[in-house]
Amino acid sequence: MTTAGGADAWAEAGDRAWADARAERLRGSRPLGFAPGTGDALEERGSLEVGPRIARGLVTTVYRARLEGRDAALKVFRPRSVRRHAGRHELDIAEFEYRRNVAFHVAPGLARYVAEPLGFVTRRTVSAVVQELLAGESYYAATLRRGAAPPGVFDHLERIVRRAHAAGLYDLDLHALNVLVVDDGGEDIPRLFDFNRIPFYERPRNPLEALALRLGVLDRGSRDRRKLRQFHDFGRLDHRITGGSST
Repeated sequence: MTTAGGADAWAEAGDRAWADARAERLRGSRPLGFAPGTGDALEERGSLEVGPRIARGLVTTVYRARLEGRDAALKVFRPRSVRRHAGRHELDIAEFEYRRNVAFHVAPGLARYVAEPLGFVTRRTVSAVVQELLAGESYYAATLRRGAAPPGVFDHLERIVRRAHAAGLYDLDLHALNVLVVDDGGEDIPRLFDFNRIPFYERPRNPLEALALRLGVLDRGSRDRRKLRQFHDFGRLDHRITGGSST
């Protein structure tokens, strides 16, 4: 594709070579992350090794990587997502997602269900997050393959929402492409890996929603509860399905 949009247009059209080139630039980078016991202080992590592409979605392209001797997932954000987020929040999207990931991971009772955050990289031409590499398939794919929803997994999702809300965390962006079904000691459980959604109470979509929040007609957990009610309505996901993944 050779439209006037240049590299950005290529990326938005799903040009894999563009994303691969950006990921390659991160080889040898030292991502920032929270070291144990440092609180909110960021420290450099070890050198990042970049491997093959493993998934593509509407927001990121994901690569297998290694960081400090362990397998990891490197999520490289697409340019449109970076620009869109920049107009809404002071933090770069990679740091924002990393900090949200950390908040969910340390919330009581949620570590089992959340990919471990390992670090983030922000540069002029690329933003990326490094997190635990999860082995599983999306709830959507698991349901289609089995012909029925994975037993017990939705009960865990309801538990995740209750625990997140108790910790003051909202807008998990729950849908069947954003939840991985992972074997955990012989039990299927959901694991979450996407954390770049800005909570709607921080940026209401319109004045009516802002007013409803102020009046208490809507509360901060209302969107998550609605997402749970609609979770098995897979028809809502048709426009988001890109090669069977959404990241």
